[in-house]
Amino acid sequence: MATKTPSRVAVIGCGWWSQGWHLPHLAANAPHVVIAAIVDPSPLPISTLSSSPLLSLVELSKKYNNCPHYNSVEDMLADPKVGPTLDGAIVATSHASHFQVGMALLKEGVHRRSMAEAIEKEQGGSDSVVDAGKKRSRPQSIHRALHILMEKPMTCSVDEALEMSKMSMTYPEGAFVINHTASYRPQTFVAKEIISSGQLGEIRHITATMNGGLMWLFDDKKNESWVSKTPWQKGEDSKTPMNGNGYAWGQLAHILAWIYAVLGADDVAVPKKVFCTMTHAPNTGADISLAAVITCSDGITFSISGTALLPGSQYADPPIGKRINVEIFGMEGCLLWGGDDRIPETGKLELRRSAPGKKEDGQSEFPCSQGDAANELKDGFYFEDGVQDGKGPGSMKVFLDACNSSAAKSLAFESEESTAILVDESEPKPLANDSLIGLRTVQIIDAMYKSSISGNAVDVQ
Repeated sequence: MATKTPSRVAVIGCGWWSQGWHLPHLAANAPHVVIAAIVDPSPLPISTLSSSPLLSLVELSKKYNNCPHYNSVEDMLADPKVGPTLDGAIVATSHASHFQVGMALLKEGVHRRSMAEAIEKEQGGSDSVVDAGKKRSRPQSIHRALHILMEKPMTCSVDEALEMSKMSMTYPEGAFVINHTASYRPQTFVAKEIISSGQLGEIRHITATMNGGLMWLFDDKKNESWVSKTPWQKGEDSKTPMNGNGYAWGQLAHILAWIYAVLGADDVAVPKKVFCTMTHAPNTGADISLAAVITCSDGITFSISGTALLPGSQYADPPIGKRINVEIFGMEGCLLWGGDDRIPETGKLELRRSAPGKKEDGQSEFPCSQGDAANELKDGFYFEDGVQDGKGPGSMKVFLDACNSSAAKSLAFESEESTAILVDESEPKPLANDSLIGLRTVQIIDAMYKSSISGNAVDVQ
């Protein structure tokens, strides 16, 4: 019964990416997913990146199940027919408004939990009743959890990132997924497996580059949300100016998130100080090239660079891919990952072990893992997943899996046939929470801009 309940998901921000990717992906997941609401501060969303006019909120509503539409996340959550019934929300608003929207959703989740706890207390506590060998109870976690898929970057302010990360950690019932699609590729999970198992030994050095053909994006004043330091839209409440805007926020966020996703541990490569130089686009002033050295509290040396000056465009015909390379070195081996993200044959994930005096010393290993993730590993370079067809990237799948689980639990709990829910006695698998990865990304990029402005190395906030 419970598995037939569709997840109810809202899309907040109905611009180019939502209309071209998020909404079609959600629709492709029917009947397991229902688009329950759409939100945008403008009734007529516009985008300088779209080759054709975007649909209005009214048109989108008609296209997707005649779902209700709102001008703010607060209005949506206040609607008693929609707000309390959501299982998840996708945040695809302007970068500067992510904090406002994300915090509103997290507070809604915490409010739901508090209401469930109050009801539980009124009904006499949470003592479990054993029935036919299974545990039947009303634990505080049995409420309609609210899950979030947040577009990158998590925020554009370290203060906001710290607050949102802390808030998300206090609400473990809800998944908090950041839409860094590269971080949910099979190769990413294999790389994380290799590092967490100690096959590289102690990590001592990281180097990364990401170069793309993106001058058309970062040197055009029409692309305000990508180049302006005050990129909020009309109707959005965020008024926190950014220290800079351009290639660092728009692109390096992806590769930084990948690095911290595979490092895994909270105490590895914690950024302490950053020195960065940048060059800027002639028409917009947005950063288009940068090189940075990051000092880490555990002594890891870390360098990263990137540019928008690669000729061509990934959206041209033929498309020109981004050139990406990450190398992570430990005392017992290194992990190499790089290539052209439009030509899989240009690279693959490689493990090279340090074995002085032995035949395998420095030899490339592929496949380089025997774990579960290796079953899906392809021989090739796959980074961002921007495919418009299908049911969405791995980040979307993880988000929707959490939503589906929440919807099933909610049905079982609210069913007239049973006022309780059968709970598996085993520990539930923790839900995805990318907030620390998001925080590390924001901390480093924010410090890059501050360093570039000052001309000096700066402490990471």
